[in-house]
Amino acid sequence: MTEYGTRHKRMGLNTKRKFDSCYLCLQTARTPMLCRQGHISCRECVLANIIEQKQAIERAQRAYEEQKEKEQRESTRARQKMEEEEVRTWGRRQVGLEVVARDESAKSVDNVEEKDVRLLEYEDGKRGEVFALRRTHEHAPEPRKAEPIVASFWVPSQTPSATHPIRPPSSQSPQCTASHSHPLKLSHLTRVIFKTDSLGSKLCPSCDRPFHNGTQIDVLRSCGHTTCHSCTRTFVLTSKACFVCQEKVSKKDVLRVDSEGTAFAAAGGQMVASQYTSALQA
Repeated sequence: MTEYGTRHKRMGLNTKRKFDSCYLCLQTARTPMLCRQGHISCRECVLANIIEQKQAIERAQRAYEEQKEKEQRESTRARQKMEEEEVRTWGRRQVGLEVVARDESAKSVDNVEEKDVRLLEYEDGKRGEVFALRRTHEHAPEPRKAEPIVASFWVPSQTPSATHPIRPPSSQSPQCTASHSHPLKLSHLTRVIFKTDSLGSKLCPSCDRPFHNGTQIDVLRSCGHTTCHSCTRTFVLTSKACFVCQEKVSKKDVLRVDSEGTAFAAAGGQMVASQYTSALQA
């Protein structure tokens, strides 16, 4: 068998997470909680995950605001420096210490007529017009300078500097990362109550059949009890009450537990793993 190209491998039961395992610590969930998309997690794990995500969002938002304030201060400082330089230049021109030489490229960038330039250079009381002219064209694109020709492109002095822009957080609320991302809140979590036998196996309280990855398990959001889908359809939805505690139940209160399947006929996940390896490797 070649060591390059696309290779496929069927995933077995050992590579699948159990239906009652926490998607965060990958262990059997302690005090299991269920989100609205059917992902089971430990209560401690999901609470710690929510708190950590909120702190990360606050840090990212704080760093973004500090970066924006820094850019604003630098822009203000550059504008003030530019205006001060204009004042000094204007003062030297008034006393005849500096003569302005304008070439064709400057005229094409500023688009100022010759008579307006004379007014700005020689007449008194035109200080406001100097600032207005500068602010009008301060964002005009500067002419591109010719790049120096060097013998090597890896010269340290010619290495371009790369700045990593700080962006605001992509989401302002914690996300469930079990499969596809979706909002996660404490109010969205439901306590899951399994019926267990003497051996610790989890059973359906109605038909007493053991749960496994291939079973479609429903959780009643009103009380947290679990039943298989056939018993939910036969007993719970017809009577509109929980089979265990007789709590009132509607169709929207039924949540399906997300399972990764058995890697054979059951649904719920990718069954074949693919890996591509290039034939040309350094």
